[in-house]
Amino acid sequence: MSAVAVAAAACGSSIDLGQNCSMKVSVNGGAQETVSCFAAGAFAPGTGNAVSIAMMGALADVQAAEFAMTLPSAPTARTYGAADVTTSIGQVQTTAGALYSAGALYSQSKAGSVGTFSVVLTSVNGVTANGQTAYFLHGTATVTLAGQSGAPGTATITATF
Repeated sequence: MSAVAVAAAACGSSIDLGQNCSMKVSVNGGAQETVSCFAAGAFAPGTGNAVSIAMMGALADVQAAEFAMTLPSAPTARTYGAADVTTSIGQVQTTAGALYSAGALYSQSKAGSVGTFSVVLTSVNGVTANGQTAYFLHGTATVTLAGQSGAPGTATITATF
């Protein structure tokens, strides 16, 4: 169970964890494919504040699409870019046969200055229990990921949550 679900359950919260989240994924200039996603944030001692967005449904050509960032403080309603986060990482992994027989990997990372991102949080609501906080988020994200190990072009994730 995720830290978000644990914190909400521990508080007896009636917050709906199934908030509406839609993600569009495009690989190497191809058409955008739409899939459901899950976006949430959490704080736990020792790991700090994190926000993540992950593909939940299935796409024919994409096996995984996700993005996460750690923050120096609790998330607030504002725009986040590379200069505002401690770390960021994202990936799009295509299925075997989609672009390559083994699939292709696209990544974003602040540490390696690979790709770019912008996350706009329009509302943040926290629920705290047992030293952990779950953040229920609304906003948008745009992530551009660079091809790795010969994967062509870039991949793009756009999400509304």
